[in-house]
Amino acid sequence: MKFGGVSVADGAKFRKVGSIVQRYVSRGDQVAVVTSAMHSVTNTLTDAATQASRKKRDYVKKAADDLAERHRKAAEDSIEDKEIRARTLESLSATCEDLKNVLLGIAHIGELTPRSRDYVLGFGERLSAPLLAGVLEDLGLKARAFTGGEVGIVTDDDYGSAQPLMNVTTLQVRQALEPLMEDGVTPVISGFIAQTQEGIQTTMGRGGSDFTASIVGASIRCDEVWVWKDVDGLMTANPKLVKNARFIDSISFAEAMELAHFGAEVIHPKALECAARYQLPFRVKSIADPDRQGSSIVSEAKVKDGDVVKAITNINDVDLITVSGASMVGTPRLPAKVLQILTDEAIDVLMISQSSSEESITLAIPKEGGSKAQNALELSLLGSKQVREVSMEAGLSIVAVVGAGMRGTPGVAARVFTTMAREGINIRAIAQGSSELNISFIIKRKDTERAIQALHDDFKLGG
Repeated sequence: MKFGGVSVADGAKFRKVGSIVQRYVSRGDQVAVVTSAMHSVTNTLTDAATQASRKKRDYVKKAADDLAERHRKAAEDSIEDKEIRARTLESLSATCEDLKNVLLGIAHIGELTPRSRDYVLGFGERLSAPLLAGVLEDLGLKARAFTGGEVGIVTDDDYGSAQPLMNVTTLQVRQALEPLMEDGVTPVISGFIAQTQEGIQTTMGRGGSDFTASIVGASIRCDEVWVWKDVDGLMTANPKLVKNARFIDSISFAEAMELAHFGAEVIHPKALECAARYQLPFRVKSIADPDRQGSSIVSEAKVKDGDVVKAITNINDVDLITVSGASMVGTPRLPAKVLQILTDEAIDVLMISQSSSEESITLAIPKEGGSKAQNALELSLLGSKQVREVSMEAGLSIVAVVGAGMRGTPGVAARVFTTMAREGINIRAIAQGSSELNISFIIKRKDTERAIQALHDDFKLGG
């Protein structure tokens, strides 16, 4: 079971999470728990690390004290037994003191390295895991808190986005956890953080707690991975945009990964990729309604007759960069050079489209990287003979239509674009992968809600 930051936002929610775990353990299930940091704590730590590198000592002292107070209050609100509460508070206090010392050390030298940044960002999970373990003890369970590294999750040293070394990791995690779970102990593991083979702490990127859950699930060969959320499960569209969006009871890993890549932030794509590799059934469960079955994510897509599209999702705030020039024709290395320039600038590319004439390459970039991408490409390419112009268009969105039933079904793209034409919505760029699971296109952001609702109605996703 994995619980996200919103699920452990305060003492009452920690208690709610604890009662859910207790319910399944008491009926005889063996449960391994993965927890994120409390809601917004990682953002606070990110800011504190940045301010420490600027030698803002007063800022980081206050940030560390505020985090200590927030976790102290959560513990006092969620743990009733005085002895367990005192032991938990002592652990939290020591960890918060460690955090303050690390931040002041960074402030003293005025330098934040990727390694020290990873160490700071891991404190959120290092605080939430022992707190949740204390709640489980208070509810009568045997529980122990661990960091990801302590249970054996080993990664490379790509700080900020470390990749697990799965062969050694699965062996070590199984050896660490299986005897404990057989003995009736419920392990509570900090998500997001792991360590190198030398024992140096790493983080696996935002959304890394989902990834941790997949890694632990694969290691102990669990029956299912349950990701608990504050939503009912996966939906046919964002219910904030589409009022008649419908709950999806079952979806394939391939479809779920497409949705995750294009804005449906229920589960991280890395977690799904890991689960698919190890054939781990995933389930998205609702904290508000624990009895509900939730959305299951399985290996094979079940396509019913007429069930062409499974869901529609979107990414807002996208900039469109177009690199053009007649001399680009027959220059096969230029697309690779364009992507390398953006990679060197750490700019994420959401979508790529190249005209068949080879006279232009269009790239969708998150808004925060748009201007930086345009500047980098202009500096590198405009002096060459191949490229005439690097232009940018802002205020756009990507809309993605996803479904395994699209594969081998003729006319889906025509239907999508006919719907857009009927609504008077202009399409700026189009991309479709060879898997035929996804058709993505770019439109003006102001047209997004209307486009999604029209497609949702046209494909009868509302039932």
